[in-house]
Amino acid sequence: RCGRHSSVSRVSGTGLSRSVAAKGVAGGVSTGVAGGTGPVNPDQAYFEFQVEKPALAVPGNPSPRYPDVLRESNVEGEVLAQFVVDTEGKADMKTFKVLKSSHDLFTASVRAVLPSMKFYAPEVGGRKVKQLVQLPFAFKLNK
Repeated sequence: RCGRHSSVSRVSGTGLSRSVAAKGVAGGVSTGVAGGTGPVNPDQAYFEFQVEKPALAVPGNPSPRYPDVLRESNVEGEVLAQFVVDTEGKADMKTFKVLKSSHDLFTASVRAVLPSMKFYAPEVGGRKVKQLVQLPFAFKLNK
């Protein structure tokens, strides 16, 4: 392989970089408590800004395999994956979506490794909840 090395990394951070502001509707009803988190719905997938402890990848997780044909062709790339991390800290593959990918083989590699990755479960009010996560994977060659 001519001394080339490859690596795949997950960019730090768990997800949504945009905050969302909600506005009330005239005549609407508010059931929230000032300073409180409101009732915790275990079936709802929360956004990162809604949780107190966000889903984070556990250190030592496996990385996606760099596809041989792309490594040998000196192709680098990235995949931005979106999925829900459940209350057990696992990726719910039924919710898996690719938001951006530079190559289908990189996507296949991410899809193959994600079920074996573990995450710290997100929490709201001290209770484990589901969280929608956007996680980038970078495929880089160390030349």
